[in-house]
Parts: sequence; structure tokens; C-alpha cells
Amino acid sequence: MKANLIKVNHLLEIEMEKNNNEKEYLPSRLEEINDNYWYISMPMRKGVYITMRVGQKIRIILRYKKTMFAASTVITARRRGHIPVLIVNKPENLTAINQKRTYVRISVAIPVAFRLLLADGEKGELLQGVTGDISAGGMLLLSSQDMEKDQKIEVEIKLPDNDSIFCQAHVVRILDKASEEGSNNKYAIEYDDINEGQRDRIFRFIFDKQRDWLRKGVTE
Repeated sequence: MKANLIKVNHLLEIEMEKNNNEKEYLPSRLEEINDNYWYISMPMRKGVYITMRVGQKIRIILRYKKTMFAASTVITARRRGHIPVLIVNKPENLTAINQKRTYVRISVAIPVAFRLLLADGEKGELLQGVTGDISAGGMLLLSSQDMEKDQKIEVEIKLPDNDSIFCQAHVVRILDKASEEGSNNKYAIEYDDINEGQRDRIFRFIFDKQRDWLRKGVTE
């Protein structure tokens, strides 16, 4: 795909190598474009800008019309300002990719309503919980409800834009069982039938929340 199809304000991710050879993906945005360069917002982790050097090779991941694309480029300069940016060589083409990724997550409390999906096809009563963290791939759900691994649920994630996200999900891991009355169980939840538009909304929420925290001097 020609990179010229991508416009200013397009959300993207910067692929980073971790010490254990795993990869993480940090949210960024295309802030400016000219004939030779892309100006992308400097990535952050936990509300702190990540230092990246001039000459460093990076890989950019983005979604366009329900397909994931990637391009490798090089940081040619950095620019400070209200929104610090990395100036990178403008890629000519983007290559379609199909890969399972680890989504960036932030620690934030968002109300969640959910129902258990029962073996007989019925749905349980409406239950309440809250996120301990959230990503475009899943969340940490805190709830007094007792659930087992692989339990399927129907969730409503109440993002602050007043337009909830509805999808089915399941319990991947049980991280902590409540040890006393009134405390919450902690479940690692993975979305099952979430569409890419919904993922983009969560991704945008994470991007905007990190920028908001930075302006207020708050870290996770």
C-alpha cells in the first residue's frame, strides 16, 4: 500500500524491543507530513516520554481499512515543543502484516458491566466491575463475582465518551482471589468478538489519556 494514503492524525504504534527479546507496541500519532518526512509524536510509557536517538531504526505499525500494515524507517531528527515529535524518513510503501501483538495497556479505573454466558446458552444476571488496567486486547477486571478460567462473559466497557463498547470476552487467568469479604477478585480478560473499530476507540482512549496525564504531570 502507498504510504501517501495515510493522513495527519492517523494513530499508529512504534514497535520496541524489550530486554527479553519480546516486543512491545507504544501508541503514537502522525502529527505532520511533508514530501520527505513523517513527524510522529514521541512515544510514552507510563506517562513518561521514551528517549529515542537520531539514526535509530524503528518499525511503525498502523491499521488502514481493517488491515494491519508495517513499515521500517529511521529517526532523522527530534523536535521539542508542545507535542514532542520524532522526524522519520517517509516510507514509500506499507506492507500488510498478520501478527498477534501485545497491546499497550494503562492502569485506569473504568466501570464495566458484564453477564456470565452460561452453558445452556442463557445469560446470567447483570454484574458490575471495574478495570484495573485496559488495552485494545483485553483488561484486568476487578469484581466480587466468582469466576473460573475460560468463563465466557458479555461485557460493556463504559468509556468516558458516553458510548459504551459491547463485546464477548473470556477469563484468561485468575490473578487473585478475594481473601476477605468486600474485596475483589482479579481476572485477566481477553476480548473475543471485538471489532477493529472498537479496538481503535480503546487505542485512542489510551493515547489521549497518556497525553492528558502528561499535561497534568501524572504518571501511572
